[in-house]
Amino acid sequence: MRLDLSLTGGPPAGTSLLRIAHEAHGRLRLKLPWLARPDLDSDALARTLRQIRGVRSVRLNPAAASVIVTHDGTAATRARLLDRIGRLNPDQLRRPAPGPAPGATSAAPILGRLALLAALPVLPQPIGRALVLWAIAPRVLGGLDALVSKGVSVEVLDALAVSLGVARGSFGTALTTDMMMEAGEYLEETTMRQSGALLQGLLMPNPATARVERAGAVLDLPFEQVAQGDIVLVQTGEAVPVDGLVIAGAAQVNEASITGESLAVTKEPGAQAIAGSTLESGLLRIRAEQVGAETTTARIAALIRGALAERSETEKLASAQANRQVWMTLGLGAATLAVTRDLRRLSSVFLVDYACPIKLSAPVAVRATMSAAVARGILIKGGPSIEKLSAADTFVFDKTGTLTEGRLDLCDVLPLDGQTEAEVLGLAAALEGAAQHPIARAIRCAAQSRGLVADLSGDVTVEVGRGLRASLGGAEVLLGARHFMAREGVDFAPHTTQIETLAEAGKMTLYMAMAGRPAALFGLRDSLRADARGTAQRLRRAGVKHLVMLTGDRRARAEALGRELGFDAVHAELRPEDKAAILSRLRAEGRRIAFVGDGINDAPALASAGVGIAMAQGADIARAAADITLSEDRIGAVADARETCDRAMAIIRTNTTLALAINTGLFVAASSGRLSPVAASLMHNGSTFALLLHALAQAGFPHSRADILRDNS
Repeated sequence: MRLDLSLTGGPPAGTSLLRIAHEAHGRLRLKLPWLARPDLDSDALARTLRQIRGVRSVRLNPAAASVIVTHDGTAATRARLLDRIGRLNPDQLRRPAPGPAPGATSAAPILGRLALLAALPVLPQPIGRALVLWAIAPRVLGGLDALVSKGVSVEVLDALAVSLGVARGSFGTALTTDMMMEAGEYLEETTMRQSGALLQGLLMPNPATARVERAGAVLDLPFEQVAQGDIVLVQTGEAVPVDGLVIAGAAQVNEASITGESLAVTKEPGAQAIAGSTLESGLLRIRAEQVGAETTTARIAALIRGALAERSETEKLASAQANRQVWMTLGLGAATLAVTRDLRRLSSVFLVDYACPIKLSAPVAVRATMSAAVARGILIKGGPSIEKLSAADTFVFDKTGTLTEGRLDLCDVLPLDGQTEAEVLGLAAALEGAAQHPIARAIRCAAQSRGLVADLSGDVTVEVGRGLRASLGGAEVLLGARHFMAREGVDFAPHTTQIETLAEAGKMTLYMAMAGRPAALFGLRDSLRADARGTAQRLRRAGVKHLVMLTGDRRARAEALGRELGFDAVHAELRPEDKAAILSRLRAEGRRIAFVGDGINDAPALASAGVGIAMAQGADIARAAADITLSEDRIGAVADARETCDRAMAIIRTNTTLALAINTGLFVAASSGRLSPVAASLMHNGSTFALLLHALAQAGFPHSRADILRDNS
């Protein structure tokens, strides 16, 4: 089977052919010749295809120029998928040209020093010494600058250590010391930069292109070229690329990534569209108001970059302690010189210091933990978040979408006018047959599990945001919200008791009417996550003393759920603004709080908590306000995050203790003359590297972005 799908702006005809190599129900294997291009950003391509509504998984094989896509098996999804691939422009999916990122460190200086160190024995002495002076000059000058600008610090001691080797004529020792320091700085910088790149890449999946109306034509433009005031077209299954005003069309829009609300909302002219939301049905024309760096996703990325620059109190204390150790090292060196009058011993003492391992261990452990956490679906936005989550003794959970699935299940079918449960449920499933929103899926799933089918004599009319209407044997059938029934003159007041009973149980109510009379009530509920109780128990074992649940549900249902989970306190029937007030009261009691939420209304609470955790399906605004976001939709990741942060703090404590013990022993050996300067340098720097490797190994640091993507696949 071969489809000629020309790619806009793509390669010449003949190389742009898409071929369906194999097809089974819900599975397509496609051959794309351009997939084998070495400059193709396969991550961006996979992310683009996963955004198509109905697509469940994407697996790329660039070597074979093929992609395997699994989907929900519907013809509509298949058509959307083939259409989207047909409109892809591989030139816009190219990986950026290789090269160091702005401000990135390079391994070249380390390799250069290694080569020079190996060549020193065979180089003429004047040339070798000149090259060593050239290599260590930046560190010596940096130490002098630090001495003038901020006084005695670690940089000053580093400069003294290499300078003293030169003063004694030990150029090889000076070069070795400088190389080890350079390697430590490279390792730290690389670890920090990679963790930041991972976080930003996962939190800012901007679309590659957008369809824009210009001069009467519709153009596929790169995302970066969309301008304020442009008219952007978005159709079913596509993500909204800009923040703007809907000027034409109507659609059901899933804003789960923006607001945390699992139910689609209606967008009609005059409504605001938010970048990152997805159209479940319909078509919209949107006037772009915020584009590029001003869109919701881009602002979030900027917030993350700022958070990555923050250092935890532990890191700050480690840096301050390292600077204080400089004075101790200088004092020990002065005492050694006064007693022994031996410059060789003084050189050895200056080459062993507490500052280096103490200064590096904390930030490397923190950044390695941040990167390793990504592979577990945990996005930690900075060192302070690790420290605060490890110290939290009170975890506060918003219920909906956090402790519960965020997926509706049909719990109750209540016939009201003589029909059976099977009759009204089968009819409701028939009405919802073509819809894709969560209520429709819950109704159809329940009907299918009972083998129910109903026939309608006419088409189903959809009134977006209100409900459905159809004809059955000449009688009009309505299915939808209470206000839809009221508008159509259907009075459900005689059934108030049953409606309130459903509400008391924390259930959503769906109404059905036939021939102008109430016909049925359907109760739907967001089910409890399977691992919610296990998560609470793991948090208890990790030292959490107080578990609190916040919800807008009725009190009876909320308290029953709290008892089931073993929570200490439940606050029910809350308004959004009540959550931050409750957190303020808990803080006043001296509690160290972690708040777990997912919606736009949770953003103030997430920001005001000691540490905020946003669920995977949560609002982008909530994720921006949170200190930690979860990329996997499971509540167990909250306990994973706590355990990960506890491990990071344990690594820092262990490394600090080991650094003090090891370097104290080296100080004694150096001051007593048992260590030469070269041995002192190698043992000190070797032990520092060992501690850094220990931090990386204990944190489970992933070696590459590919490892992380594979782990998450």
